[in-house]
Amino acid sequence: MNKPSSQIPWKGLLFVAILLLCTVMALIPGAMDPTGFLNDKFKHAVTFFSLALMLDCLAFPTARFVVLKPLGLFMFGILLEVLQNHVGYRQGNTGDLTDILSNLIGISGYFLMAAVVRYFLRPDPEALPGTGEV
Repeated sequence: MNKPSSQIPWKGLLFVAILLLCTVMALIPGAMDPTGFLNDKFKHAVTFFSLALMLDCLAFPTARFVVLKPLGLFMFGILLEVLQNHVGYRQGNTGDLTDILSNLIGISGYFLMAAVVRYFLRPDPEALPGTGEV
């Protein structure tokens, strides 16, 4: 039986496809990287900031996995570094720890920014009907 299109978790599937794309980009030889002109640590931070944004707003916008979302992305970044060490042309990469730190900066940057935005966009309790003084 086919599900109606409104019940297909296309946003989650899109996020998984983006994770697969990130994995491919992390494992291709450096000469094939179309973003090779950018600073590597900058790419790590921006990529993981973007992944955190997509995870929080696209794939699981209503889920409140306060610890699991950033932890899962952090573990994904570590997995990418492990995989890079197992492909022949990426072996001996000495940037593993700084790459992981850059990933963590991107993830933390997003969740810090999201917390600040949520704080300033939260409704004012005095402006809500029935909560003001009479």
